[in-house]
Amino acid sequence: MAETHAPNMNKTVFLLPSFGPYVVPILDSLYDRLGPALTVIALNHQWHEISRVALNLGRFPRKILTGYTVPISRGHDRGCQSPLGLIIAPTMPCVLASVRPDIVISANFNVWTLTALLMGFPTIIYWEGTHHTERTVQHWRRTLRQWMTRRASAFVVNGKLSRRYVESLGAPPTAVVEGGLCAMPTPAVHAVQAPRRLGQGKPIRFLFVGRLIEGKGIDCLLRATSVLSNCSAGPFDFEVIIVGDGPGRERFEHTARELHLQNLVRFVGSVGYRDIWSWYADSHVFVLPTLQDNWPLVVPEAMSMGMPILLSNRAGSVPDLLREGSNGWSFDPDQPEQLAALCAEYLRCPSLIESHGRTSMEVVRPYTPHRAADAFLEALSMVQRVGPGQRNRTSV
Repeated sequence: MAETHAPNMNKTVFLLPSFGPYVVPILDSLYDRLGPALTVIALNHQWHEISRVALNLGRFPRKILTGYTVPISRGHDRGCQSPLGLIIAPTMPCVLASVRPDIVISANFNVWTLTALLMGFPTIIYWEGTHHTERTVQHWRRTLRQWMTRRASAFVVNGKLSRRYVESLGAPPTAVVEGGLCAMPTPAVHAVQAPRRLGQGKPIRFLFVGRLIEGKGIDCLLRATSVLSNCSAGPFDFEVIIVGDGPGRERFEHTARELHLQNLVRFVGSVGYRDIWSWYADSHVFVLPTLQDNWPLVVPEAMSMGMPILLSNRAGSVPDLLREGSNGWSFDPDQPEQLAALCAEYLRCPSLIESHGRTSMEVVRPYTPHRAADAFLEALSMVQRVGPGQRNRTSV
């Protein structure tokens, strides 16, 4: 994507009820080019401490509203249901009206997006989901999304699978811009110029980073480790490092003991964001056996550190970040034997770690906050160039 220059406009509001630290560099990059014309509106109630801290980071102007999100879906953490929550923020319409934006960017198909459309603001929908993450969406929700899609002015999505989803709702391909997401930049102290070499006599480390919930596929990883431990895969020893915490940790630790993996699997527990990079730096192959994920940011983080990736075929970033056989492989998380066989490839041929890691670094290099901001700027320019009503009339 060529660099996009800031459109000549008065006011842009970015509605982000759910907030994460990864968006801060993107919003700062937008602010660098839009200046005070940009206002971000977010909720003061965030479920995770790291998100609450992020509300106060960055240089961009913001309005923090009193409110909260009520989770409705119960199967999301198990990887078997599309997420659903209700945003409660009574002052949001009044605040939006007081800002009087020229264009609204709104994250996801939620009540804030619906409000912006009903209030008549030209709206760009920022969307992250895929057909897989949305496979259990009820008919009424899909119908409402189709209605919002017909009235939206443009769309910014994570990648190819998110594009396919909004196009299935009726979004014209020319109104969709990919590339609106990236991982946090690698801290300078941890930045690497080349993949890590395997040390003499050191075991190959397979790394998982994430919440310890059923939906992340930890059971698959543990059972694949058991399969791998029972076969002679190569001359190198291995170990599995699991970084993160969550409600499933006790059960997963019990499973590891049942499978006699105490000497192969290490549960590190919760790690501060700044310390996660040390685990990337000290490991060799990144594994994500997720059952359901939009565009998991741990993957580009690991890639930026020169790691090959073994990625579940249900992760939304597979077609964007994985080069099958060149920087890793995808697998079915319901088939732990597949994951074990792919891990065995690195044990049999450790030189793949360095070559695949180098490809990972090349693939992920363009995914920067500046490039993600360019995606939003391209959508803003598109709305100004075509006009907010023109897209709607041609797509009904």
